[in-house]
This record gives sequence, structure tokens and C-alpha cells, in this order.
Amino acid sequence: MLEKEIKILDINQDEIINKLEAFGAKKTFEWVIHDVYYDFPSDWKKHKMHENKRMFRVRKKWETHLYTIKNKRSDVEEQENVIAKDEHEMAISDVESFSAVLEKYGMVKTREKIKHRVSYTLVGAEFDFDKYEGIPALLEIEEESEKNIDFWLRKLKLEDSNIFLWGSKKLFKHYGKEYLTFE
Repeated sequence: MLEKEIKILDINQDEIINKLEAFGAKKTFEWVIHDVYYDFPSDWKKHKMHENKRMFRVRKKWETHLYTIKNKRSDVEEQENVIAKDEHEMAISDVESFSAVLEKYGMVKTREKIKHRVSYTLVGAEFDFDKYEGIPALLEIEEESEKNIDFWLRKLKLEDSNIFLWGSKKLFKHYGKEYLTFE
């Protein structure tokens, strides 16, 4: 699946949720998400996922356990003002035993993060409100195109907001917060 999204920083979460609910959005999730990222060791340079613009993550999302592989799509990002990645996500029985298998076959834990997420859906759009410790609330809008994302920015009166088109490592750096890394 091709994922296209933007992040909006320093939002008023309650105000935006009230607008979404008034438009008919449905809350689909609220809980803590724990992500652990894996890659191959530094001496496996040509296989390193990060250097090949890929990401491998295991996630604990309430009672759901998932692994996700993402591949950055620079070609799409050059055409549209979005974060674009091909995403493959699968359910797993539990994060701990899956992680043990990854480590047995040579992958290493590279970073980790925890966030509180509240999610809504409306007409095919996904709205994720994320809160990391020490970082103001942010909103991710995921849609099928930049045009549709722009529609929601206008509808929610966020078109002049602080748009952020990078991942969580740069987000933490933006706020001067330490990102838990293991390499």
C-alpha cells in the first residue's frame, strides 16, 4: 500500500477533534503505541535498511502486534508535497518472540519510541493525533493524494499551520529531544 501523509505540529488537539466529530469522523483508536525499529548491523553496509531508504518496525498497539516494512518513495515526494512510503504491515502473535527471531537472524534494535495516539477516520482519510513526552501534540493526515490532504487542511482551517514532512527522528531533533537509539 502506498502511504501518503503530512504532519502538522503544535496543534490544538481538542479543537480539531471537535471539528472532525462535527463532520462525522469516527474514533477508531486511543492508546499507547510502542515502536521498536530493527536494521542490520553497521558492518553489513550494503544490506542496511536505513541506507537503502527502508524501515523495519515491530509495533505494540494495545492488543495488536504488528511488523511493518516501509520503503521511502522519493519519486512521489518529488511530485507531491507529502511523506510517501510503500508500506507492508502484518499481524504477529507477539512483539517479544518476533523480535527474538529477528535478532537470532542478525538484525539489531536501532531505536525505540513510545507515543499516545488518538485516531479518527472520515471519508477515507485517517487522522492520527500523536503525543510524545515533552513534545506538543501533532496531527498526521493520511490520504490517497496531496490534493485530498490539502482539502482536509482547508476544511480544518490548518492550511497556515506548521507542516512537517519528515519522520520521528527529525521531529525529536526539531524539539531538541533525545531519541532512544541503540547504535
